Amino acid sequence: MQFFQHKLAILVFAASTTVFANLAQAESHNALLDKNKFSIGAGISNNSISGPASDETGFQFFGAYQLDQVNVMAGVKSSVEFGYMDYGFRQDSDGLWATYVVDGLISGDLGWLARAGVDFGDDSGLMVGAGLAYYLDQRSTLRFEYVIRDDIDSLQVNYLFHL
Repeated sequence: MQFFQHKLAILVFAASTTVFANLAQAESHNALLDKNKFSIGAGISNNSISGPASDETGFQFFGAYQLDQVNVMAGVKSSVEFGYMDYGFRQDSDGLWATYVVDGLISGDLGWLARAGVDFGDDSGLMVGAGLAYYLDQRSTLRFEYVIRDDIDSLQVNYLFHL
């Protein structure tokens, strides 16, 4: 049964990404979403769970949409991100998540980010995180983050590509 839930979560994420990408590519002046504000990403993580299980490597895929209309303060951008994560533990552990992210520039190509949101998967509940970003070029960013959930803490390396 969990095998099918796992596949269903991947299918829901893929369908959501396709719908958002199609909406973003609409050439109409009345487009619901601006295609220039979308990003997609993927990453790997070292996950630790409270209890006797050892650390394991997991992966995630996610999409982001920049919120220009939300101005937290000068020099700080905000976005919403949604994704699918496989925590990598021997038992089937995965899930969908959604977060609000703020980020800004420290100096040159180095930046910071912070997130808060909800995990809807096997470790359902609140999640918070913070990290550093290295801007490879105008469209590519490498992120190094530490994310805390109810039971699983993750040290992550993610690649984000701005469409």
